[in-house]
Amino acid sequence: MSEHKQRLIASGASAAVISLFILSMLGSAGIAFAADIPSNAEIPDQGEFWSLKIYMMFNGSDAESIEWDFGDGSAVSTEWNPSHTYAEPGDYIVTQTVWNSYNGGSSAVTYYLLHVMGNPYVEYVMPAGAPAMDRVYVQTHDAAVRPADPVWEGHEFLGWYADEELTVPLVWPEDLTAPLMAYASYSDVTSGVTEHTLTIRGTDGTIVETITVQDGAAAVMPAAPEGKTVTYYTDSDRTTEFDWSAPVTSDLIVYMLIGDAVLVDPTDPADDRQTVSINGTELVLIVVSIILVLAAIVWKPSIAVVALVLMAIAAVGVLDIVDLPELIDGFAGVKV
Repeated sequence: MSEHKQRLIASGASAAVISLFILSMLGSAGIAFAADIPSNAEIPDQGEFWSLKIYMMFNGSDAESIEWDFGDGSAVSTEWNPSHTYAEPGDYIVTQTVWNSYNGGSSAVTYYLLHVMGNPYVEYVMPAGAPAMDRVYVQTHDAAVRPADPVWEGHEFLGWYADEELTVPLVWPEDLTAPLMAYASYSDVTSGVTEHTLTIRGTDGTIVETITVQDGAAAVMPAAPEGKTVTYYTDSDRTTEFDWSAPVTSDLIVYMLIGDAVLVDPTDPADDRQTVSINGTELVLIVVSIILVLAAIVWKPSIAVVALVLMAIAAVGVLDIVDLPELIDGFAGVKV
């Protein structure tokens, strides 16, 4: 496996010495100091390295021997190009010492601060209420593998995104060298029943009411306000009346028109209700017929006489045409 590379430069008293660290390295503990570091020593910060294992390669000249102290209490290395694996993430000071015997001998010591972060990982960020997913660590430079789509009951998984706003689809890297944040996206789903919304708008265009209707069912027309009539239309110009018996298969908007309820006027000839009129003579004949039947049943001649008198009155036209509604007080507006 290849490792992330970082060049570190050391200088000696008599000649320039160049060292090349090849580093790939998490977390942050207290700084681990090598022994005998002067308080005034310059310790350049080399930044974060996402791995626990580092490689060093000496690329200088004039040095006759070298020693590496990795700052974690482990044994020093005298190899020119050693590797070292830290036990845990943390901040470490590495000491490089080189010697040269020229002109009586000299040495140069250089210090480096390394933030050993450990292996990179994939952090799965789930929406509130969704099942959590554990962080997955990946070896440096290995591929970040997309997991199986996570299941959240009542929701449909839409995919992984690289940003919290869920606008950029995530591309899973083949060479992971730093932590990766993967944001999960879901949509709500129903239990297989599709529902539609019927929106009712008033004459001013505002929403008066919304009705939820299952797909294929008919909507129920709301009750009209007391003393009013309401007509519903499919268009804002209110030219085509809405059919409340039709099945609803999509979201709809209907437009209402409110008017005053029409009261029945008994004197209005334009009203299409039928008026039953009974001629006065016919009324008397009906009554006489009833009386004669009663007289026959009880055999009372006096009753028959009364019936004959009424019949005579009807015959001479004493009674005029009588409209039955006019005989009934207190029923204004009612037609029989």
